Amino acid sequence: MDIRKILVNVEQGRDCTLLLEKALRLAEGSGAKVELFRCCYNSSLRNSYLLDKESLIRAEHGYMHQAEAELEQLVEPFESLGIEVDLDVCWQRHHAEHIVRKVLRFEPDIVLHQIEQHSRLGHYIFDQSDWLLIRECPAPLLLVKQKAWSDGGHVAAAVDPFHECDSPAIMDTTILEWARRMVQTLEGDLKVVHSFNVLPHSAIFDEHLVTDFEGMQRKIREEHVTALDHLLEPFGLSTASAAVSLKEKEAYQGLLEYVDEAHIDMLVVGAVARGLLDRILVGSTVERILDQLHSDLLVVKPPGFESSIKE
Repeated sequence: MDIRKILVNVEQGRDCTLLLEKALRLAEGSGAKVELFRCCYNSSLRNSYLLDKESLIRAEHGYMHQAEAELEQLVEPFESLGIEVDLDVCWQRHHAEHIVRKVLRFEPDIVLHQIEQHSRLGHYIFDQSDWLLIRECPAPLLLVKQKAWSDGGHVAAAVDPFHECDSPAIMDTTILEWARRMVQTLEGDLKVVHSFNVLPHSAIFDEHLVTDFEGMQRKIREEHVTALDHLLEPFGLSTASAAVSLKEKEAYQGLLEYVDEAHIDMLVVGAVARGLLDRILVGSTVERILDQLHSDLLVVKPPGFESSIKE
């Protein structure tokens, strides 16, 4: 699971300073090739030339040439470190779909995509194209926020051995493998978090049916500890390790709290298949933490995932 190729989606009109700094750090740590990609489209420009196809084509080419020139100004930090860097610009209206198509052609090991920040500090905008990219991108997708990484990257794998997906162990192993890969690349430290809810008293509708409520809660905790120990054994970790944290809270609450407490730079999570159409969604937990999460988010898909978007 080496990182050999990195695709960086550089959106027009955004401050990409941190995005490029993070791409540079990943490339430097892995020796990967980097490709800076921009998907262009200007509806006003297109509407201005509807009656003249040749002029429209020239205007589009001029617009793309300008975009390419802007990307060329960003390559120097990579080249100065001997990192191979290429550029690619395309003219397409539906950005997310064509980013996925670019991924299918280029086959990067990881994709960096910047999330736009609200005017309110710490809150972010996730538009329809972001969600499409999260669902459909077949490569691990790093959602980059406007928060710098620490010198030693703090990477946490969010796992759940009792997840309702078909093969929770396979998904969790993929999450852990990618978290470990990022730790090696950033020369950081690996942490693991599992947030779960023991049976709350309010869930017992007939307390006469449960004579030992505390015993039932204790059993649930033991089951989670046992399952987590089994999952972590190949990685040289256990629930007794200082790097492993268990949170007895709703998953989204536990993860948000943990990221702040442990000063996490990157949280690694998995996307799972849900619904009758077997579409890939990130699940309610990740949907609830994305905006409030004070770290970058690396979303990985299960092995064998195929995007519904075709090249």
